[in-house]
Amino acid sequence: MSTNNAYDFVIIGAGMAGASAAYFLAPHGSVLLVEMESQPGYHTTGRSAALYTEAYGNAPIRALTSAGRAFLREPPDGFTDVPLLTPRGVMFVGRTDQLASLDAAYTEGAAQIDSMCRLTTAEVLDRVPVLRED
Repeated sequence: MSTNNAYDFVIIGAGMAGASAAYFLAPHGSVLLVEMESQPGYHTTGRSAALYTEAYGNAPIRALTSAGRAFLREPPDGFTDVPLLTPRGVMFVGRTDQLASLDAAYTEGAAQIDSMCRLTTAEVLDRVPVLRED
């Protein structure tokens, strides 16, 4: 790359946030997207790309996730030829000493997701037999 190139926007990090910012800025000027990893989306973006759930994270993360819902469900024409989201399940599990954290995650998540439900130990073991009952 030539060192005398000028860009209207320089974005550090080609994770989900950086790539999204580059996409939305591109119609407004030239964009340079810089990434230090060997590939874009190497760390948390990989988890975020693998699973979209509005029940994950603290309140600001859940709000940001929810704000992206419309785009992900109906991306702009020409953005993709395949769906960005497909239904899948998620299970939060924990030990007895983590019950307060699980209760909080359920309460906060259920406020965002109508279909969120609690499972009994037997239901969990039926779905994920490698887990221990305790």
